[in-house]
Amino acid sequence: MVDKTAEVKVITSELVRRINEDSRRIRILEQRMERMDDTMSSLEDNVINQLNDLKVSIERLSDKMLNIGDRLNTADNEIAKTNKEMAKMASKIELKKLESFIDAVNPITSKFVTKDELRRTMEDR
Repeated sequence: MVDKTAEVKVITSELVRRINEDSRRIRILEQRMERMDDTMSSLEDNVINQLNDLKVSIERLSDKMLNIGDRLNTADNEIAKTNKEMAKMASKIELKKLESFIDAVNPITSKFVTKDELRRTMEDR
């Protein structure tokens, strides 16, 4: 019976050693899992923060694009108004005709014949 008791003690001590080893391994795995959970939580928080920042940036860009669109519409309207006003203006040819007419009628630059000059010219002929 001594042999059986010694065997039981050896088996028991081996089982205790294995259980302790398994417990140590389980504890290490649990710690790794906790670190992984912490890392995943941190990553999730970072992704959420970056998504929120991205959403804000996209909203700002959208607002800027709307503002640019409004400014372009305003510029288009101003160009259309300017084109309408230019259509009402005289063309280059019309201005040349008007200029030549004014030059012909302008008493300062035109040479009119006086009565005396006309008489002299008639007498000369």
